[in-house]
Amino acid sequence: MRTRPSNMLQPLKGTLVFMAAAIIIFMAFRPGFSQEVTKKAKSDPIRITADKLVADNQKRSAVFSGSVKAVQGNTVITTDRLTLYYTSQGEATPSSQADSIERMEALGHVRIEFDNKVAVSNQAVYIIAERKLILTGQESKVVSGQDEIVGSKITFYRDNGRVALEGDDQTRVKAIIHSDQRGLN
Repeated sequence: MRTRPSNMLQPLKGTLVFMAAAIIIFMAFRPGFSQEVTKKAKSDPIRITADKLVADNQKRSAVFSGSVKAVQGNTVITTDRLTLYYTSQGEATPSSQADSIERMEALGHVRIEFDNKVAVSNQAVYIIAERKLILTGQESKVVSGQDEIVGSKITFYRDNGRVALEGDDQTRVKAIIHSDQRGLN
């Protein structure tokens, strides 16, 4: 019995949907306040390398593992494991993309270079609808030039630029701020 070509393309179609969704996710890490920058960022390809990729349509996820590196424009994410979670918004057809990314999780030795900043943590979660990046783990930190913030949980609200830091029993919130003004002196 011969398999129809459309049935053979189903696994490939799912992988292509994951890759298209990855483009949407990583766009969120780019500076996107001007339309010019956003248009340019959309045209930049995303390059993801890893030792392994497992896509699971039933769990609605794609897991990249083993020395993961994702690059788009000036944004670089390195981690041990990168998981994309998506939700279906209707029945997919070959010409439509009915799946959309709900969130992205990076786990283990997370390093994110974006917007002239470097974020380092054990875990990073990006929630697409809220445009919220949450870094967690002992001594999670973000460095921008000579300035640095440290906490056990750092939350970036990308729409309004708000940042919230939290400490725990082992990690107190710390900030190093270099100022041209005299500050406390």
